[in-house]
Amino acid sequence: MIYFGFLLITVGVALTNELSIRDQIVNSLFEKYDVKVRPSEYTQNETVVTVYISISAITSVDVMNMQYTVDMLLRQEWRDPRLAWDHNPRYSNYTKNIVSPTFKTKIWIPDLFFRNGKEGRLHKITCENLLIRIQPNGDVLYSQKITMRLACQMHLRTFPMDTQECDMDIGSYGYTLEQLRFVWRNETPVTLPRDLQISEFDPPEEMIPRDCSSLYKTTTGQYTCLNVTFLLSRQIGYWLASTYIPNTLIMVVSWLNFWVSPEAVPARVNLSLLTLLGVITQTTSYASTLPRVSYIKAIDVWTIACIAFNSGVLLEFAFASHLSKQRKISEWQAEVRKMVRRELASWCNTCQQSYDQNEPSSICHIVSEPGKPASFIVPNSRLSESSSKMLVRMTSSGLSSASSMKEYNSNSLFYKSRRAGKQPEQRWMEREHFPSRTAAIGFESSTPAKDALLPVSEILEPAGPKRGEINEIDMYSRFIFPAGFIIYNCIYWVYYLVLMKHK
Repeated sequence: MIYFGFLLITVGVALTNELSIRDQIVNSLFEKYDVKVRPSEYTQNETVVTVYISISAITSVDVMNMQYTVDMLLRQEWRDPRLAWDHNPRYSNYTKNIVSPTFKTKIWIPDLFFRNGKEGRLHKITCENLLIRIQPNGDVLYSQKITMRLACQMHLRTFPMDTQECDMDIGSYGYTLEQLRFVWRNETPVTLPRDLQISEFDPPEEMIPRDCSSLYKTTTGQYTCLNVTFLLSRQIGYWLASTYIPNTLIMVVSWLNFWVSPEAVPARVNLSLLTLLGVITQTTSYASTLPRVSYIKAIDVWTIACIAFNSGVLLEFAFASHLSKQRKISEWQAEVRKMVRRELASWCNTCQQSYDQNEPSSICHIVSEPGKPASFIVPNSRLSESSSKMLVRMTSSGLSSASSMKEYNSNSLFYKSRRAGKQPEQRWMEREHFPSRTAAIGFESSTPAKDALLPVSEILEPAGPKRGEINEIDMYSRFIFPAGFIIYNCIYWVYYLVLMKHK
């Protein structure tokens, strides 16, 4: 018991002496220390401060505001001979480092600042995150955990396939280069965690530290400067999922127009406008998250092309719809002609027989002039009701062909024979027998009188595009538009992913 008691007393005395020695060293170091004077002030030499940074996270890269945020440990080392105690025989046996955050206000500290810094803060949870450690030879380590928001001038011509060079500039705010110089540590001046993840970007594979003191010279003098450049390559996956693939699918949907009949106007117009609106909505959505630059970005080239392709689909429909309308008019005219043709051929055949037999006809009137072909006028009352109605509609609406229809001041149809009149004085019929003033159709026989019953192919042929021509336009578009979009994609991606990367 006595032995253990003596041992405890001995250890307690030793600890008391050790604490008293540390306090004595601290008191002696700061007894005549002037915090406003830099370490090499009296020797007329520059004070050299070694800087190295350990980055813990790059939390965000803000393209809209052209800035990025970094969490890091900023460490500075320099030698202050006034803080050394190893040359004092009284304290030379004390080889431990002296650590205390309260030294921040008691010793000289470099006036380091971030030249391109926008905002920063020192972490204070759970206590102020800073370290000041003094070694026996006077070497001082000053470490802080800080978060800095730094400006980064971004070039977005190849966005979102871009690679940004973001700088971190460190300098002295007040001391000139003759008074204070910052230098990078020789080995790994800037370190990154292995599992670093950055939103939208790949972790920087290359960092370029350099001394930029020669670049900062103002009217007040030349100042020390350190710079490190981070190469940040953007990951295109997010933009593929949010812009490129949706736009491509919208383009594919717009091509369904070519499989819809041109006569389905509401369906094709709605589909074209909805796809065009979808692309424009996508464009405004991403544009709100990007800065308003004066040049065209790669994603702008893409969306402009998508809008152009969608507009082309709408224009193709307008052209196809116009041709479809022309085809419908032509088909309707041909249908009218077929109905009238059948009845006319029958009546004209009867009139021709009456004319050949030199007998009066009760169903038609014969008009003949000397030396000219005879004409047979068939009153409209002899035609069926449906043929007459369609005939009047066709002639009064102006849809008739100039080569097959003409204005005739008679409510009748006339048929002109190739055979000259025999007895003009007996065949002539005055117009007052037909008081109505409506349009009529005239047919000239292309065969002799004995073949007065005209074949269908020799009566009026329909004008305008042939049946099926509009389908050919859509059929060609089904291949032209997808092929053009694929070719555009090849050129686009080769240019921005290959050619621009090598520049």
